[in-house]
Amino acid sequence: MSSKAAKRYAYAYIETAKEKKILEAVKDDVTLISDVLESSKDLKLFLRSPLVNKDKKRAALIEIFEQKVQPLTIQLLKILTDKSRESLLDLILKHFIDYYNVHHGIIEIDITSAFELDDEQVKNLVKQLEKKTGKKVELNKQINAELIGGMMVRIDDTVIDGSVKHKLSQLKSRLTSTAIE
Repeated sequence: MSSKAAKRYAYAYIETAKEKKILEAVKDDVTLISDVLESSKDLKLFLRSPLVNKDKKRAALIEIFEQKVQPLTIQLLKILTDKSRESLLDLILKHFIDYYNVHHGIIEIDITSAFELDDEQVKNLVKQLEKKTGKKVELNKQINAELIGGMMVRIDDTVIDGSVKHKLSQLKSRLTSTAIE
């Protein structure tokens, strides 16, 4: 249920931002709040705590963000605290970014490689992925030395594993099954 509520809040938030023609400014607000929540576990715990009353949560959020974000964002924070939904803030921000990306034709793709990719490799990879998906690509890069070589690409729920580790595992399975027969 909470995920549905978070999606509804995020949808209303982005639609209102588009209507008021402040979508990019609100996206900056979302990034700022996400960064603050990510860097402050205390704030996250504070917002999720049932022991802290909603007036204190509201006052804290207003104090932290009022001078830094759009009035629409402050309005959202007030609504969330008034309805005791502030614990959904993380999810709302995530869904907002998802809706924003859909609106702008952006797709997030996770790349896990055995080694750091140089700028030219990243540029070529992005170009190929944009051609394949027909969307603007934002890469989330990670390094995992256990892959030995190659890379894994995750696009939504699809994983393309081109790592040496995966290829060796497949080879081992084929050799093992052939030896058993």
